[in-house]
Amino acid sequence: MKKIIGILSLVIAMICSNNAYAELPEISEPTFERGDLIGSLTVGYGWGFSQRLAVEYGVAGGWIDDRASLGVGAALGNSFTSYYGNLWDQLYVDAICSFHFQFIDRLDTYVQLGLGFGYSFWSNYYYNDNGYAFFDFTGSVGARYYFNSAFAVNAEVGYTAGSYFMAGITYKF
Repeated sequence: MKKIIGILSLVIAMICSNNAYAELPEISEPTFERGDLIGSLTVGYGWGFSQRLAVEYGVAGGWIDDRASLGVGAALGNSFTSYYGNLWDQLYVDAICSFHFQFIDRLDTYVQLGLGFGYSFWSNYYYNDNGYAFFDFTGSVGARYYFNSAFAVNAEVGYTAGSYFMAGITYKF
């Protein structure tokens, strides 16, 4: 009985996944595809105030009815906070990989993962720390809305550069 239920569940999942994107509206122009180069500047808040500069290159595309693509790139970020006379600052350098899927025209949704390293230091009125290095892992879900073929605004939720929410601008070169 368990095998029959498992096989039926697999068949239903295959049928649903095969028709999952069939009802989506047509798109006139892909927002991110193979060969595209984009740059993003974002600011956010979470652990402290953060800013991040990222570049991404489309390495594969044309998946799932020409709506999905894969990008790789790099990001440089900084976050800082101050409390009770203490200043805590962190710098991040990450390699990023993202999966993009376009549901409707001009809207690029993506899942992004990053792995890299960072450097952290803190100071106060009496003591300056030499700092320490650490491994950094980032993950976020985001969306970009393109006003024209090159300029977009974006927002991300997850953990990126010490923030849980980031928003900014994107430019496609």
